[in-house]
Amino acid sequence: MTRVLKTAEEIEAMLLRDVRQQRHCDKVEAIRIRLCPPAEDTSGANWKVASVDPGQASREFAGAAVMIAMDRLQREVSLIAAA
Repeated sequence: MTRVLKTAEEIEAMLLRDVRQQRHCDKVEAIRIRLCPPAEDTSGANWKVASVDPGQASREFAGAAVMIAMDRLQREVSLIAAA
């Protein structure tokens, strides 16, 4: 499956939208990603979550929601590396 290329800001927005739809996670403030070598991750993705600001959401629920969203999106989207 070919991944769609997106900027970091686009991927972060996609993650945040997905996470905020999960139970008890509508108050998550921000998610930041970073570039990583594909070999660093078993899914072959070239990015991973660097930080999560849960805002007023539960860290436990936010963390679980981020992992689920990241797992799915890493299979669908690649990060456009900055030149």
